[in-house]
Amino acid sequence: MRNIAGMMAAGLIGLSSLSFVSCGGGGNSASVAPPPAATNVVSVVVDAGPDPVNNPTANTLYTTVTVCVPGSTTECQTIDHVQVDTGSYGLRILAPVLTLSLAVTQATDGNSLVECTQFVDGYSWGPIALADIQVGGEAASSVPIQVIGSANFATVPAACSGTGRAEDTVAAFGANGILGIGVFEQDCGSGCAAPNSANGFYYSCTGSVCAETAAPLSSQVLNPVPLFPVDKNGSIIVLPSVPDAGATTVAGSLIFGIDTQSNNASGSETILALDG
Repeated sequence: MRNIAGMMAAGLIGLSSLSFVSCGGGGNSASVAPPPAATNVVSVVVDAGPDPVNNPTANTLYTTVTVCVPGSTTECQTIDHVQVDTGSYGLRILAPVLTLSLAVTQATDGNSLVECTQFVDGYSWGPIALADIQVGGEAASSVPIQVIGSANFATVPAACSGTGRAEDTVAAFGANGILGIGVFEQDCGSGCAAPNSANGFYYSCTGSVCAETAAPLSSQVLNPVPLFPVDKNGSIIVLPSVPDAGATTVAGSLIFGIDTQSNNASGSETILALDG
């Protein structure tokens, strides 16, 4: 599982644009309709990934996410094979997959806000843009997301590129995007929001010139779960057991909310408390 390393996230769960990014029978018996799917559930799968022939993956959990231009119900795109990650925060989509034109968020100085996301096994570089997000029946509006590998921001600062190998393509990333649903609201938190912050994650960019910058909490990449109108206090991943020899694919469910509906009631679980 890909996890963001070293981020100073804050806020336990419980803007105008400068530029744009895009990528590019019969019978007499009466039929009985199946019961509607719960709105707080989305299917998940472990399989060989978005490119199983040339770049198969293993042990990675994927789901499908719909992103829209904020406020639009027609300028939308449904993207499959988005990795589900409980160790990072927020939605990030690979630019070659994205067909929408999303407005890039401005940094506090009016330039474009771009992020160097540092994972355990590498880094991803790309601008922050606003999008409406839908996962299953849950939705959040005008959420800052990262567009990884945007051709409009091809120059990567040495402070970012020196942190590991680039993961700015679907082949390198092993997914069309990543949905971080960990325990924090922002991907960096107050450490990146402090004035004159040189945090190593957020940059103000104009042309090919980028400088580290502070990013207000509301402009950082946000975990969408706390932004849902309901079912926003956590999530549950349900997967079946597999034989010792393994399985080619495994399908399950991602359920949002804790004690908000009949399908997410708590019970006899072992509680593992988090520290600061």
